[in-house]
Amino acid sequence: MSNRSVDGFETRHAWPALAPNRAWLLAALVGGKTLDAVSTITVLKLRTDVFESVWLTRTLMDHFGMVAGSLLTLLFAVIGVTLLAESGLLFERVFPSSWVPTGYPAAFRTTIYLSAGAWYTFLGVHNFLFLF
Repeated sequence: MSNRSVDGFETRHAWPALAPNRAWLLAALVGGKTLDAVSTITVLKLRTDVFESVWLTRTLMDHFGMVAGSLLTLLFAVIGVTLLAESGLLFERVFPSSWVPTGYPAAFRTTIYLSAGAWYTFLGVHNFLFLF
């Protein structure tokens, strides 16, 4: 059991109002994935002893070229994460309101966008470390 209030406001009323804007969440995702794509292209161009470990990205790079393959991977990743993040709204509409906590779609959306953006940022930094 936990206290469900934040500075005198119940979280069910506060969370939807405090949730970040979708545009900022999408920017965090696209920024992280762009860093991953740029670092992948940079490292693969500068080092011949490394290779792309993700099968889909490697296949797209083989068929469409390094830059176009990375951009397609970026596009697929952003679309996939966006569909997953926005599926909280579908969950809210399909299930009875007693099953879905108030503010669930906003909290789910925020968690998915920010965690995916953080993961792709980590991968971008990890890729750049291959240059040292």
